[in-house]
Amino acid sequence: MRALPRVKASPAFKSEVFRALRTDRAMHTERRPAFMWRVAASFAMVVLLIAVTQIGMMQYRRQQQLETLRAEQQQIQAELAKVKKSVGDAEPVVVLENDKGNRVVMDIDSAVQPASYRTFD
Repeated sequence: MRALPRVKASPAFKSEVFRALRTDRAMHTERRPAFMWRVAASFAMVVLLIAVTQIGMMQYRRQQQLETLRAEQQQIQAELAKVKKSVGDAEPVVVLENDKGNRVVMDIDSAVQPASYRTFD
């Protein structure tokens, strides 16, 4: 380095360096708002994804509850149809009960017997 010739800076060197620093600062200040916008956009995207995920989960739960209720309704309808069928197939009966709790169950077909064959006119 000592072998190189010594060169003096031009008189405008100082002002050129300061001008370059000012333009560099201006570029950095322009980048800050762009960076802030990017951060804000990223945050908004994350919030939107969380909201969409929550809404999707709520709809999935409602759909599962609806399917469960439909299955239960079909089961109840099947049980009701079975009960209606058994009631239609059952023989008619008469239940007699007194105050003491004694209970007599009689089949109507075998219990109904005419008291008399005579008619009283």
